[in-house]
Amino acid sequence: MAFLWLDYAAMWPKRLETWQNSYCQTGCSWYSLKLLSMRFPTQLTVLRIVLAPVFLLLMVYTDPPQFFWAAIVFAVAAISDWWDGHIARRMNLVSRLGAFLDPLADKLLTSAAFIAFAWLGYIEWWMVLVVLARDIYLTVFRIIGDALDLPIKTSYSAKVKTFVQMTFIVILLVALVSTRGMFGDQLKTIGWTIVAHNVLLWGMGAVTLLTFSSALMYTYDNWSVLRAAARRYVLGGQETI
Repeated sequence: MAFLWLDYAAMWPKRLETWQNSYCQTGCSWYSLKLLSMRFPTQLTVLRIVLAPVFLLLMVYTDPPQFFWAAIVFAVAAISDWWDGHIARRMNLVSRLGAFLDPLADKLLTSAAFIAFAWLGYIEWWMVLVVLARDIYLTVFRIIGDALDLPIKTSYSAKVKTFVQMTFIVILLVALVSTRGMFGDQLKTIGWTIVAHNVLLWGMGAVTLLTFSSALMYTYDNWSVLRAAARRYVLGGQETI
């Protein structure tokens, strides 16, 4: 039933395009025109970017932290991540902007989660800084690749890294919600066991190591992009290093 609903929802882009055309005949602002002109999967990606700071606010700037609602926001963002990819492939709506924004949205969402966990004292800040540095480095890498019109290869290790990061975040969020007793005393005890510092330290340590190694693999797989960037921006177009 869920897949039938998603297939039906995948037809929304054509309905949305019709609505956009009729709406903008009456006039719309520059910002709304830019948003409406995006393809539907890209609009879902923009939604995920918007949800990242909402998640962070619920985790950090509420007293006590609203773990349950933060988990709901994260779940909606994660589902939109799968949904926009499904629609883009099914309806052939892949765009260059969407290809750039999609991994950026993932990085913003995971970074928001790790910053919140560190702010609340559940993980170490230096581990979060490694994750953030890797994400900034790869984002700049992608921008350079686009500027040079060179394809960027996504390694298998990067996909494994994303899966492990998401799994760690989901487990910790469920554990934090469980500590409030929302799922019964037994799960409350399990939640507190997961939140114990040593458990999180080892778990986040594995995430950090995998994140760093994926950055090395990413650089190795796209070394030609670095060489091309060095020739253009450092050597002024001279032949090779």
